[in-house]
Amino acid sequence: MLEIRILIVDDEKVIREGVERALAGRGYVIDKAENGEQGIQMIKEKGFDIVLLDLMMPGIDGFTVLSWIKENEPHIQVIVITGFATVSKAVLAMKQGAFDFVGKPFTPDYIRIVVDRAVDKLTMQAETEKLREEMTLSLEAINKEQSRLKTVFSCMAEAVLITDRHGVVVHHNPAAIKILEIQTDPVIGKPLSASIRDNTAILMVDEAMANSVVVTREFAPGSISRKFLRAHCAPVKSDTNILLGSVTAFEDISTHKQIDRMKSEFVAMVAHELKAPLASIEQMIYALQVDCEHEAAHSCNRLHNRITVRTRDLLRLIENLLNLSKLESGTVVFNLEPIRGHEIIKDIVDITMPQAEGKNIKVLYTPCKEDWWFNVDYDHIRTAFMNIVSNAVKYTPEGGQMEISTSVNGGLANLTVKDSGIGISEQDLPHIFDRFFRVKGKATRHITGSGLGLSLVKEVVEAHKGYIDVKSDPGVGTTFTLSFPVTEIKELV
Repeated sequence: MLEIRILIVDDEKVIREGVERALAGRGYVIDKAENGEQGIQMIKEKGFDIVLLDLMMPGIDGFTVLSWIKENEPHIQVIVITGFATVSKAVLAMKQGAFDFVGKPFTPDYIRIVVDRAVDKLTMQAETEKLREEMTLSLEAINKEQSRLKTVFSCMAEAVLITDRHGVVVHHNPAAIKILEIQTDPVIGKPLSASIRDNTAILMVDEAMANSVVVTREFAPGSISRKFLRAHCAPVKSDTNILLGSVTAFEDISTHKQIDRMKSEFVAMVAHELKAPLASIEQMIYALQVDCEHEAAHSCNRLHNRITVRTRDLLRLIENLLNLSKLESGTVVFNLEPIRGHEIIKDIVDITMPQAEGKNIKVLYTPCKEDWWFNVDYDHIRTAFMNIVSNAVKYTPEGGQMEISTSVNGGLANLTVKDSGIGISEQDLPHIFDRFFRVKGKATRHITGSGLGLSLVKEVVEAHKGYIDVKSDPGVGTTFTLSFPVTEIKELV
């Protein structure tokens, strides 16, 4: 019987304790972590079999923790915890390797069911790993156990290839011939390169065995087969830690890729179709405002201004949708160039000043004394910074204050925007980067917005290898800190 070690990573104490109570008395060893950093450290120190992980946490979020686990501890089964309003985030996490997800609020019975499924998978994996070690000790041993392997492999939808430590194929399942479109006959007893003529796949197997790590690669149609494949290659070792060979599983993900592409194309098509007529409407309204001799007499100007504001809101929504769609589909090309940090921040402060002065908001800008550079796409970073600063003005009441400052430490440049606005509640804070999420309440009722700005900011920041930290106190204000790797001056010479 396996001893199952479980780690609960969630910034909400009530969730951590609720999950622990649901799993109590079932023989599991349970630990808890209140944030992503602590969770990663505990995994390093203690090791776990199952991690129940909150996706939306301040600091290192759940996606970052999931990525770290898949890269460093791929055997761990990750169950993500998310609100029903952000089920799409859970689906994305499962695409990135999560085992399952649990929606908030949850029942103890459902938590136990999902964890039991993960335990069953771990038990099956342990048995499979034991079988692999037994089956790959030598080519002779594999031949003797061929009937057992054939029964197991015949039921698998994924293509599986087993090689010895020299890269010679010693076994495969029927799906391998079909999915990989292998023409070589026979395959067994020949080098992997004789069946798969893609150097990336051969190097993947060599890397897994040389470094004793699980290696994952994706192969576009035309490289190995006509399908879009995702491969996972793992080294196989004996009880005495002697390398015996490798096991590689190829999964057909063509359907997933097609769905993602269709979704992105649909969003782009709809956005483009809406953008042109809206831009024309805005121009016609402007023409009416400057040319209509009855504006003042009939009080049309106020109505036209409101129409213009709403039209611009729709254009901004469409622009954000287009940018998010491109970022998600990977079609955005980032033109990285060294940018002096003070210049771009000063430019944004100057642009924001009229908006702030219109609400009598005091703006304090405190740049750090050190001159710093970072390697970014100017337009995308400027858009992200503008969204953060504009939000601070938008959600700060008349006569408030906004502080913008920069600092450099630990190889990171930090942009901090602190406002004296309405703040964000503890319940809403984990969801502010979700698409179309907006804080609802009396204070935000008359503030326009699409709920896409912060989603776009997060995508752009993470694409530049940066991260965002948010702290907020309702009724007092909110502080956003965007951090990016600093580029050394000597690198620019």
